[in-house]
Amino acid sequence: MDEWHETDDAVLAQRAAAGCVESFAALAGRYQVPVVHYVRRLVGGDRRGEADDVAQEAFLRAWRRIDRYDRRWAFSTWLFTIARRTWLNQARATRRRRTRETAVVTAGVDESEPFAAAIATERATRLWDVASAELAEPAFTAIWLRYVEEKPLAEIGLVLDKPAATVKVILFRARRRLKPFVRHLGVGVE
Repeated sequence: MDEWHETDDAVLAQRAAAGCVESFAALAGRYQVPVVHYVRRLVGGDRRGEADDVAQEAFLRAWRRIDRYDRRWAFSTWLFTIARRTWLNQARATRRRRTRETAVVTAGVDESEPFAAAIATERATRLWDVASAELAEPAFTAIWLRYVEEKPLAEIGLVLDKPAATVKVILFRARRRLKPFVRHLGVGVE
């Protein structure tokens, strides 16, 4: 399996498009955790099963459409776009049946200092809770992709289907909206 670990995403995607199931499995293995975490935060922490279903559906859609992957962009960006659209489609269908969606999010932290890490995790968790409650979905997605997934503006724009300049404005407004909460929680995010 070391061969798959060393192989570039675009090469694996090309092999997968040619029918190599192992190549797609390697890609899915690389991005399963980030995609599942992202979708869980979109869906809400108390509905993990639903989030896992959305993530699984996103991977199935990616497999079915692997021939549409454009090598100019990171494979992960393409996959996050599929995950987001899968979630949006499911959320629209769910809204027809339900009256309200609940969003609860958490965030990971460096655990080099156990006590400090526990405090930082609690603060970050509360901040992501606030972000999911206070921000519209596109702003939450932009913030998530920028600070958790460390995506550049252009790739966030691909996920949101917006130009990079618009993403910059969305991020600015989202940070401004969260600034009072960041101060209150004592979380340092720039």
